[in-house]
Formats: sequence, structure tokens, C-alpha cells
Amino acid sequence: MDDRWNEIPMPTAAEKDAAVAGILDEGLPPRTGLWHTLTEILQTVGLRTLFFGAADCLFLSALALVLCLLPAAAAAARQGPLGPVLFLLSPALYAALHLLTAWKEAQSGTLEWRQTCRVSLRPMTALRMLVFGSASVLVCVPANLLLWYLAEGIVSLFWMVALSVSSLCLYGVLSLYCLRLRGMAGLLAAPVAWTALGIIPLLWERAARWLNGVPTVLFCLLTAAALALYVSELRRFCRRTEGGIIYALS
Repeated sequence: MDDRWNEIPMPTAAEKDAAVAGILDEGLPPRTGLWHTLTEILQTVGLRTLFFGAADCLFLSALALVLCLLPAAAAAARQGPLGPVLFLLSPALYAALHLLTAWKEAQSGTLEWRQTCRVSLRPMTALRMLVFGSASVLVCVPANLLLWYLAEGIVSLFWMVALSVSSLCLYGVLSLYCLRLRGMAGLLAAPVAWTALGIIPLLWERAARWLNGVPTVLFCLLTAAALALYVSELRRFCRRTEGGIIYALS
């Protein structure tokens, strides 16, 4: 009887691997692309649910832009070179929207409610970040037009817009990389690092001259590279495993 069991052919290692791979292909859903995932979530939850409970955060961010950031940039436009100020303040609206909404959700309990939804919270957060970034880009154009007028056109408007958009895209990449950290560190690392970096040309005249001498085409190339990195990191952010304090504040 024992000899009969020994006569049964056993699968080879390659056949075992092929069988396991087939089982996984059948059991796991196919991985969808980033844009397909975000579009599906937008159709499922809608903008109203996506920004539920964040109306006061949107209002405060816009108010800070109108009452604080624009007057400060306007004063700088009358006194000195615009490059360092634009580099530092262009991502401010995006940073304020992201920080305030994340803090509000963690404090009010909206975060726990979102985590019980049928859709994943990370793609919802990524979609909201894309909306914030798009709104910030749209705001950059009239804001730069106003500063260009106040500066009496001494600097090219296209150069100003290219600098603002490139700095905004670079900050977006930095914020996504910083979200790999845990807890409040992941949320606050990007604005702290950007502030420290942006203060350098404000305090160091040589760095300010270098920034003002960068051509427009280089800022455009930098924007394209930053956008590519942003999309790549956003895809990793959506596929990252959920859980932990970092997720509660992202």
C-alpha cells in the first residue's frame, strides 16, 4: 500500500509556482491605474462628500490668502525683488488647505467616519490634494498678475507665473514624501522644511540674485519634472498600506 503512494506523481517546483500564481490571479482583483481609481472615487462619493466638514477650512485658507499673504507679497513687490517672495509664498494656499483639513478631521472625528466608508481613505485624500493643487495653480495666475501690476512690470509676468507654479509643484512633491513619516512629523515636516528653504534667498542676497536670474524655460522644465514626480508619488501614496498614525493625519 505504501508503495502505491510513492508512485503518485508530485508536481515540480515550477508547477507549484504556476498553480499559486493562478490562484492569486483569480482571487485578487486587478490593480487599476491611478486616474481610473480617482475618477471612480469621484463618481462614487462626489465633491460634497469629499469635502464634507471642511467648509470652514476652505474659508480660513482663502481669508489668510487675502488678508495676510497677498498684502505681504504686495509690500515685498514694492520694496525688492519678487523671486524669493514668490518662491516662499506660492505653495502657501495649498499648504494651508492640506494642514487645516487634516487637522480638522483628526479633531472632529470626521476621519473615523471616512475610514468606515466603502471606498478607501487614501485615494480620497489623494483626490482632495489634487483639487487643492489645481485650485492653487488657478489662484497663482491672478495673484501674479496683481503683483506684476504693483511692481510696475519690472519683471516678466510669464517668469513670475512659471516660478510660482514650479515652486507649488515642488512643494506638492515634498509634502507627499514627508507623509511617509509617522504622526504629526509627516504633516508638519513639509511646511517647516519649505519655510527654512524659502527664507534663504530672503536673507542671502547672493541666493536671491541667483533665483532672479533663472530663465523662464528652466522653471517650465522644473514644473514638468515636479509634476511627473508628484503623480508617481501620489500613485505610491494610494497603494500604501493603510493604518497607523501617519494615515490618521495624512
